[in-house]
Amino acid sequence: MKKQQIKKAALYCRLSRDDEYMGESMSIQSQKTMLAQYAKSNGFCEYEFYADDGYTGTNFNRPDFQRMIEDIENGQISTVIVKDLSRLGREYLQTGYYTEIFFPDNDIRFIAINDNVDSDCGENEFTPFKNIINEWYAKDTSRKVRSAIRARAKNGEYTGSRPAFGYTKEKDNCHRLIPDENTAHIVKTMFQMALEGTRCYDIAQYLKKHGIPTPRAYTDRTKTNHFVDSTKYPCDWSKTSVYQILSNPIYTGNLVQCRKRVKSFKNKKLIFTDPSEWITAENTHEALVSQEVFDLVQDRISVKKPKYPLNPNNIYRGLMVCGECGNKMVWQHDKRKSHIGYYSCNLYKRYGGEECTFHHIRVETLNEIVLESIKSNAALAAADEEKYIQYLVSQAEMKFSVENAANEKEVAKIKKRIEEIDKLILKIYEDNAFGRISDERFTSLSESLETEQKELKQRLTEIAAYKRKMNNKAVECGQYANLIKEYTDITELTAEVLNQLIEKIVIHEYINDGERLKEVEIYYRFVGHI
Repeated sequence: MKKQQIKKAALYCRLSRDDEYMGESMSIQSQKTMLAQYAKSNGFCEYEFYADDGYTGTNFNRPDFQRMIEDIENGQISTVIVKDLSRLGREYLQTGYYTEIFFPDNDIRFIAINDNVDSDCGENEFTPFKNIINEWYAKDTSRKVRSAIRARAKNGEYTGSRPAFGYTKEKDNCHRLIPDENTAHIVKTMFQMALEGTRCYDIAQYLKKHGIPTPRAYTDRTKTNHFVDSTKYPCDWSKTSVYQILSNPIYTGNLVQCRKRVKSFKNKKLIFTDPSEWITAENTHEALVSQEVFDLVQDRISVKKPKYPLNPNNIYRGLMVCGECGNKMVWQHDKRKSHIGYYSCNLYKRYGGEECTFHHIRVETLNEIVLESIKSNAALAAADEEKYIQYLVSQAEMKFSVENAANEKEVAKIKKRIEEIDKLILKIYEDNAFGRISDERFTSLSESLETEQKELKQRLTEIAAYKRKMNNKAVECGQYANLIKEYTDITELTAEVLNQLIEKIVIHEYINDGERLKEVEIYYRFVGHI
């Protein structure tokens, strides 16, 4: 006769980082001690521990929990014992499924010690309410953790789990970054290459060729002193990885955090937040590149590079803008005279005169205008740099005074509207609570109002950023003067020179007495149109 298998009791423990943060729950070892003492004193001689350390209660995809479920389905377990219901889970519906459906269907006795729950003693009517409270607690904890992270970010503390490539965390302060002596020079090299016009793809190939480990591979090696199996090709850089580094403002010494968040306290999928929710703290750590270099690199990498070789004659690529429709102007060659090139409005080229006008300007004409402008400004800066800077600052202040007055009025209107929206949201919430409007109508109205409020707050952020920039205009004018004075003897234009000095060139076109005339506006870096 076959001996019947003796079933065991499952002693389940769980502890998440959020529990530790809130100081709410016992350690895994303490839970094990408590559960073992209970099992022995209540006649459970055969038992096994199942422990998930560092796993949230809002998700049941935990290794040892799933192992316990598998053992239950295989008929190896008769009883499940936990410290309290929250250890089993903090998601109301799923926790209720296991306690009210899965365990009874598999003849499992369920015991939650601190909550006085024992399925052998009949149903505990308080259990569903306790599960709801546990879910509320998880939601509240998630909110508090997010608030704590945002508070640290506002205080200029680094909140990431691992430092950005090129940095490491200070030994005695994990919320402060310092340059990593092993990788900081690599980041500087990447920015220098980009500044010289090297594409992200070519930078990636350079790093790969020289055996530079990727950020992930470097992190793995730092932790384990060797490359782990998950990093099969440790030096396999991609142009995306290069772009992410070159576009990260952290390398200017500023922290821009809270750019991502989990979808909800139940769904840990990361989603991008609206830029209005980002938190910026300036001068929080040592910069690896200057703000000026960073800004120049952004313009380099923002222009999409074609797969075919670039036209060497198209030295103004990415700089030309139509003054009427705002679209880019594209280089073309004259079909009748192939050696002559010109720029025309891209919108006109695609859709004809219904959308815009030709706006063409020959490269030779453009070269003369731009070269003369650069030489003229360079001569003024070289002759008396201080006087030239004062002139630039006065021009900027005149423009700013007019724009600032308009901005102040706009800010007042925006703040008033934001307050009105807050009151409207509260009103429709009350109307919904008392049944005066349906749930569908409430959802539609609230989403519309919240979207409008986000857009208004984003506009406030833009105005504040512009104001900060103008307050720093004297420094920028000095940087521009110091840059352009080196070009007093310039005789030839190149793509590198143009991208270093010029932000954009706007071509206007108008008719005067039947004659088609053009106006060229050159916007220099740091100072704009002079």
